[in-house]
Amino acid sequence: MSYIIKNTAGLINTRLTDVGRRYLSQGNFDIAYFQIGDSEVSYTAVPNYELSANNILMPAFNAQNDTGSPQSNKQNVKYPYYVQGSNGGTYGIPYMDSIVQPIYNSAGNKGFFMTGGTPGNWDVQISSAYTITSNYQVDMTTLVGQSAITITLDSLICSPTTKTPSIGDIATIIYDGNGGCTDVGTYSVLTYKIQGLSPSTGTTGTTTWTLTLDRLVPDFTGKVLAGEVARVLVYPSGMTVIYDTITPAPYWETDAFNFESPCDVSQRENTPIWNMNIPWTESPAGLFSNIYEDYTQYGSVSYIGTKEYLGYNSTSGQSDSATVNYYNSYNEEVIVPPANQKAIAIIHYTNQDIDNVYGEKFATTPYDPQNPTDNTGLARHFKLTIPTLMWHKSSGTSIGQTFWIDPPGTTNLCVPQYIKSTKNVDMNDPGIRYYQLWDTNPNTNGKLNRVGKVFPDQEIIIIDDEEIIASMSYKSNRNWTLPAPKLSLLTPNICSPGNTPTEPLVTNITQNVWVTYRFDSTGFTDSLHCNYYSNIRADDTVTTDPKNVAVRFGSEFKFLNQPLNTYTSADLSGYSANSMKLLVQVTTGDTRPLTTAWREIDVTSDLTGSSISGYITMSGITNTTFQIDLTTYTGAPIYNLASYINIPQNGQSNYLNFGDEYYFYGNLETDISATIYEMKYLVNLGRNQFTNTSNPTWMPGITSYVTEIGLYNAQKDLMVVSKLQSPELRQGIQQFVVKLDF
Repeated sequence: MSYIIKNTAGLINTRLTDVGRRYLSQGNFDIAYFQIGDSEVSYTAVPNYELSANNILMPAFNAQNDTGSPQSNKQNVKYPYYVQGSNGGTYGIPYMDSIVQPIYNSAGNKGFFMTGGTPGNWDVQISSAYTITSNYQVDMTTLVGQSAITITLDSLICSPTTKTPSIGDIATIIYDGNGGCTDVGTYSVLTYKIQGLSPSTGTTGTTTWTLTLDRLVPDFTGKVLAGEVARVLVYPSGMTVIYDTITPAPYWETDAFNFESPCDVSQRENTPIWNMNIPWTESPAGLFSNIYEDYTQYGSVSYIGTKEYLGYNSTSGQSDSATVNYYNSYNEEVIVPPANQKAIAIIHYTNQDIDNVYGEKFATTPYDPQNPTDNTGLARHFKLTIPTLMWHKSSGTSIGQTFWIDPPGTTNLCVPQYIKSTKNVDMNDPGIRYYQLWDTNPNTNGKLNRVGKVFPDQEIIIIDDEEIIASMSYKSNRNWTLPAPKLSLLTPNICSPGNTPTEPLVTNITQNVWVTYRFDSTGFTDSLHCNYYSNIRADDTVTTDPKNVAVRFGSEFKFLNQPLNTYTSADLSGYSANSMKLLVQVTTGDTRPLTTAWREIDVTSDLTGSSISGYITMSGITNTTFQIDLTTYTGAPIYNLASYINIPQNGQSNYLNFGDEYYFYGNLETDISATIYEMKYLVNLGRNQFTNTSNPTWMPGITSYVTEIGLYNAQKDLMVVSKLQSPELRQGIQQFVVKLDF
């Protein structure tokens, strides 16, 4: 045991005894009595000594132990004060005055990108703490739509490393033409899995590697000149390679065991990134499970239970105080019921750190415009940033988007929402708390776009906007999002080119028409179709006035580019397409569309008059009303996603697939919060109480001091022991406050 260090230790040092901890574990912790004492004072040993200078022992963890010999021990107050006079009872009754106190801190910024980035100007972390290697480039003139690429060691070493690429690693390629070490501009940023490697082994000085990727790279023929390169960032195949440990890091060194002095955590950094898993409960359109792996075999299938728990799967299990929604390109709200949510992205912090990095919860104190301080703990400090996202709702044309639970400039969006159970009403007061996650791009109605939910108590973020989910999925082969169209029922031959007679598609009130679409580019790359599934139901008029379906788009293709083959960075910006296809399926009633029954309608010919150098333009799309009639629908081929993206066949579990993501390629910054429950007991000493001590060295007429306080249960077991930093003069009316924090 040590002594209390004067001037730096607390005025009262308090500990639970071993017996107190046992009662607490049994749910029988209660305080009924107190004693005060002066057991560490000798009044007569040194004449005229200043007794307040005495050194006091720290309170012992084992002040009372009744586990049996040889551990048992009892260190009650050795010399207690008498309640009245100089004999009789020594126990007083304390008063409970417990309080609840929130505390806040900042958890800083964690993720793959440096702090301080702005849209169109982001810097990626390239050190060995984040990458296997960041020191290689690929000559973009060699990229012609193949799966095997040769990467070359950059003479400018971006960051020293001790590791080399391996089969199974993840390769992210920034197709910007300049191949800078850290720059991320408004270009395609695509992520692949390394399926093959030559040479099979090497060193950090190996000048070239040939990587066989899980799918084809873009074709840059005619768009780049010699010397234009792309940076290749190689990331590990899993968290425990460089980010985390397989087993928890110990709190103490392995050659000692005292819990404190050898606890050197200075060399143990927190895991620098966040995890991400994307569980699907429905396969993407155009996937044939008899040949290809479906959602039941995706890498994040074990996270489907979280999708159910948080209200994104079954409809009957819960109610929600808000809705999952998005706005189509005409700013019409589209509600997504839980049963229609194909996938969610779960961003979580799961690791073996010894520290509780994010406290008990995210801090969510709303900003108060009447008291405009920037205190720690504000919800406005929560920022989720995806620097590689080309967001179709962006008010600008630069890459990257930050999402907030309390967006700057707003006063009414940071409101807690609740998921309630329909099976256990006892959890519904109030329910599972969450906040909506917003962008900062108001539409023409002034509405911001919600893209997910933040669960501060679970410390997880859910992205439920299915287009952002697609952009974060490696297999989707795109880092841009696509807008949802506006659908309407249209009398045949209206708006039809040349008023050509058509046979109506919708003739029965039970029909439900689902529409999405895809872009293709023979001169760039193919990717996943739009992951929003728009639908329109037949109305009561279709039995007498059959209808076709009209598809229209607003001006939300800001990143759609038309390369002019000028060999400039403008040719590489955004994404491009020279083909557009509507994907359509007619169902009955509330039936969800089957993944194998989508029909692929090529509408490129409707856009040829507005194309530039063969590339589709935003104006061409927005100025065209696409019409779906029965003849066009029934004559269209069945959509097969594998015709555009290399999807693993059944049994090819080592190939990259949807749901195989394990890290969040972005940053999260937030304040954190914890709640301190202070168990406070007031030890009140009246003027004429506890004035005489049983200390044998004391005698009436000598000033007395207090050095310790004991708190006892009804059985007079010592539950809590407190020691004062220095002996405290006993005088008049006094109050000592004994506090325990939980």
